[in-house]
Amino acid sequence: MDSYKELNKLIEEIENNLKNEIDYQQLAKILGTSTYTMQRIFTFLTGITITEYIRKRRLSKAAEELRKTDHKIIDIAMQYHYDSPVSFSNAFKKMYGESPANFRKRKQRMIVYPKLEFHSAIKSIERLSYRIEEKEEQTFYGKMTKRTAQADSKSIQALYAKAKRDGTMDFLIKHHKGKALYYGIYEDVYKNGEGPKAQNYYLVGKTPRKDFITITIPKAKWACFMVKNHKQKDIVKVYQNIYFNWLPHSEYTEILEYPQIEIYYPNCCEICIAVR
Repeated sequence: MDSYKELNKLIEEIENNLKNEIDYQQLAKILGTSTYTMQRIFTFLTGITITEYIRKRRLSKAAEELRKTDHKIIDIAMQYHYDSPVSFSNAFKKMYGESPANFRKRKQRMIVYPKLEFHSAIKSIERLSYRIEEKEEQTFYGKMTKRTAQADSKSIQALYAKAKRDGTMDFLIKHHKGKALYYGIYEDVYKNGEGPKAQNYYLVGKTPRKDFITITIPKAKWACFMVKNHKQKDIVKVYQNIYFNWLPHSEYTEILEYPQIEIYYPNCCEICIAVR
């Protein structure tokens, strides 16, 4: 896979659907990964979330229509997925500093948020260290947060922050089994054989507690990649290297219906994806 070619295909998919519902699962398929990983890679490479990028591109196209057409403001708002003139006006003011009506009247220079385009090849980070392991059915216990499949969220950061405040993290670490201190599990929720309708993230360990939920993962073969620390920027770099360099050239394919597991050890972590 030419990684930047695929990223540009993703951008074109967004551009062609600014007036339609944008299917994050379809965007993820272009990169050959889950919606969660697609969003993390996008943010890492661009410095902006994919939801924010789509919002800014829609507002830029709306601004062009305000200047070039006499379409009603309410119609432009609805075209670009704002459910009311008020929500559209508020978003427009935040980006342009004035209301859509004033913007249309004034003939000053227009500033737009440009369409992204990727050119140079992604540089591979240091050599990937990984292992392939058959794991029997696994059961974990802990806390969970839900995310919607069509939007970015700070719910995962909030989950970790709450776990540190209420003692959950201390419990997981104190009662850990084996070398792993705790686990982060990302799950796409599939329904009726269709693409994922929701996203769940679990902060878990191997010891049950009355207020913990349970997640059981069936037997599978796993490719586990080492990250030398717990820094999110380095974890995302390894995800990037897995999907843009390792998977396209390996004998394995990811089983998307299985969750991704991040195993956190005292000074490092592993990213584990189910493969066949």
